[in-house]
Amino acid sequence: MKRLLMVSTLVFALFLAGAVQAQGNANCKKLEKTFNTNVETENGVCKVEIVRENINPTHMGKKLSPETMELVFHFGFEKVDGQVAVMGELALMQEEVNPVLDELRKGKLEVTAVHNHMMHEEPRIMYVHFQGIGDMEQQAKTIKAAIDKTSK
Repeated sequence: MKRLLMVSTLVFALFLAGAVQAQGNANCKKLEKTFNTNVETENGVCKVEIVRENINPTHMGKKLSPETMELVFHFGFEKVDGQVAVMGELALMQEEVNPVLDELRKGKLEVTAVHNHMMHEEPRIMYVHFQGIGDMEQQAKTIKAAIDKTSK
């Protein structure tokens, strides 16, 4: 009887873990549609990363790839206490900063940092960090509206 109870408990736990993972995957699939990109799921976190392929950067006079210079829009969504927390970083050309900040703030996301990562890069790149807690679809709409203010 004790063994049967242990096996039943294990099966139930695996079922619950699968249900939680399936819910996470469903939410990530919604994000894939919003951002038109693959979304990675890891430990219940939906991770979005979009490389800015349209920027041809140089650093200290040398041409480098956008990947090496981390010219990306990167953010993650995690369900917490019935809501969703989002944190992210956006690599922006200098002239894109203010319009993006306006969109993030309009959507009630908090801007936590604006800074550079490098010196002597062309074009000048600034990094904006943001965070929020609330409805995932609303947050995603806000982030998408902010990205739409860039040259993508």
